[in-house]
Amino acid sequence: MKVLKTLSTMFLLLLVAYSLPAFAGTVGMQFNGTPTGNGYSGVSTYPYNLSINGGSNQWMMCISYNEHVTGGETWQATPMSVSAYGALIGDAQKANELAWLFTLAMGDGGANSDVNAVAWNINEGAPGLSPTAQLLYNQATSMTTFPSFATVVVYVPIDGTQSWNGEVPQTFLGSTPEPGTLVLVGSGLIGLAGTLRRKLSA
Repeated sequence: MKVLKTLSTMFLLLLVAYSLPAFAGTVGMQFNGTPTGNGYSGVSTYPYNLSINGGSNQWMMCISYNEHVTGGETWQATPMSVSAYGALIGDAQKANELAWLFTLAMGDGGANSDVNAVAWNINEGAPGLSPTAQLLYNQATSMTTFPSFATVVVYVPIDGTQSWNGEVPQTFLGSTPEPGTLVLVGSGLIGLAGTLRRKLSA
């Protein structure tokens, strides 16, 4: 019984830990390179390797074309939901379009670099788009309904916290684990606890 309670508590703490980035006031970020070499017209596209608060690398998508980061650069950022980001920029439609494009990039591992280019163009009006990218732009900007983006986190940089003297770092989109995945992990832990309890009492 004690083992079951311990593992149940661990599962609850895991859920809380994974939900923290979306609500924390600020987090520390570090840019650690572009692992796949994907690019659009010579500019690196999704995925970007970034670590949060010194954790392991996560694949994220940059949505700022006119800003830059350099290898190893660190800065502070404010994590927020897609809807909160829409309120921040005063454009819920744009925020949803960017989140939708991020889900496309995650879906193919960034193989279609047009996706990131379209996100840049929607957000900042650059770069120029190829014919295939323009078709995707038209699709994204004509959407009127979007799926839930509950697991998408927008990391908005705080100017002045960057570790080099360049411009403000880029805004990035990242993701937290699907709630269903966490439930499966938790169910497995609880099942394991039940098995251990039976063996220990045998």
